[in-house]
Amino acid sequence: MNIDVLILFFNATLVTIISCVVVIGILKKQYLPVIQEEENKQRNAQNNNRANETITNDPEQKEGVR
Repeated sequence: MNIDVLILFFNATLVTIISCVVVIGILKKQYLPVIQEEENKQRNAQNNNRANETITNDPEQKEGVR
């Protein structure tokens, strides 16, 4: 068994794992706040739509409009 090839393969695997961890850490730090902000905007928009639907489906509200 060629030990040099094994060391080279282990080194390449280790570098790949470390690189992946660093990239994932950077992406989480940079983009996670933006993703959470967009999710909050979507939730607020959905809540506003539900509130508007509730108001328009309220029979007392409809009678007041007539």
